Amino acid sequence: METTTESPTPAAVEPAAAPGRVHFPCFEGLRALAAVMVVVHHASSLAGESRSPGFVHRTASVLDSGVAVFFVISGFLIYRPYVVAHLAGRAPIRARAFFWRRLLRLVPAYWLALTFFWYLGNFDLGHDWWRYYLFAQIYSSTTTLGGLVQAWSLCTEVTFYLMVPVLAGALCRLVKRGSTPRAVATLQLGACAALYASGFVARQLISHRNPRWRGLSFQWLPTNIDLFAVGMAIAVVSAWASTDGRLRARVDRLASIGEVWWVAGIALFAWYAARVGPASFAEGYRGWFWQQRQLVLGLVTALLLVPVVFGPQDRGAVRWLLRTRPVAWIGMVSYGLYLWHFDWMKRVIENRNGITGQVAWPGWAHSFGGDTNLLLLLGVGLGVGSLFAAASWYLLEQPVERFKSLVR
Repeated sequence: METTTESPTPAAVEPAAAPGRVHFPCFEGLRALAAVMVVVHHASSLAGESRSPGFVHRTASVLDSGVAVFFVISGFLIYRPYVVAHLAGRAPIRARAFFWRRLLRLVPAYWLALTFFWYLGNFDLGHDWWRYYLFAQIYSSTTTLGGLVQAWSLCTEVTFYLMVPVLAGALCRLVKRGSTPRAVATLQLGACAALYASGFVARQLISHRNPRWRGLSFQWLPTNIDLFAVGMAIAVVSAWASTDGRLRARVDRLASIGEVWWVAGIALFAWYAARVGPASFAEGYRGWFWQQRQLVLGLVTALLLVPVVFGPQDRGAVRWLLRTRPVAWIGMVSYGLYLWHFDWMKRVIENRNGITGQVAWPGWAHSFGGDTNLLLLLGVGLGVGSLFAAASWYLLEQPVERFKSLVR
């Protein structure tokens, strides 16, 4: 959930040695898309197939791929400053400052939502409560999808954050002083390709050597690293293009018509939803299904990301839509929406306290005919979720950003 600073130019342009970050004006819109995809997926899952039209339920069942979009975005925005520094021949942000900023961005809002719903009784964290607060729940079968279920992806993100400074430092030491931008970028792209391939290797090993790990490992960084690597590779090309006018002109020309890229991405995703669909409980994440899923989602997100990074950012219907105020606002509060939507939707359905067996909450859907209503769930997820997301952003997330300069 990286933030970027404003730039007066409509497109993302950066001088070769500029220490500041570039503003990509369409990124908030892309975050909004990813967050809404996850909300729709959870609403349809809670409603059940009987309350959703067949094509809606089947499409929504694979909209959890919004998490893949977040992973690719993180790969791009987290890694790009390191590549820019590497190309400019200067030291990147110190690891301690990097970790401090990531902590401020992720932890306060997550801890607030986790504590709030624990207090309401949405879940019981038990004796292993500390795992949830330290982003370690995905490494135990007893806690893996407890607490805020969707927070498993935050654990994966945190592991990626721990890896990035180490990887960037290692690559920096491999480059000789005075190397050309092409040589630096080639090394970086080679590292991204190796990371991408390692994701397929990790999934293959787990599928065939120890299938018992599948229930946990689909949330781990090694099995998702290829998604981050897609964003990292695009970040390398973007940073390299900022030092090479001819390359910049070529990639901008290639990405100029954003609608072509998005139509291709949406068409590929529609094919995947119709022909492949979600993982079954019997098969789970293993074999070719698992590999195909990651391959398709990485490619789909790359097709969506390219026109958001390259080309004239004030031209075309796709970029206009992503930059509209309502969409950009949803993207701005998307982290809070991601954290708050699901457990409010859960309260639409009657649930029983896991400790006493008594009804924990009555379930609002009973006042709408006694069944779980998809539109009601969407209204709660997007409406109430956005309300609490806005409160989180304006009252917590944005204010704590003031402290990021305390550690340098």
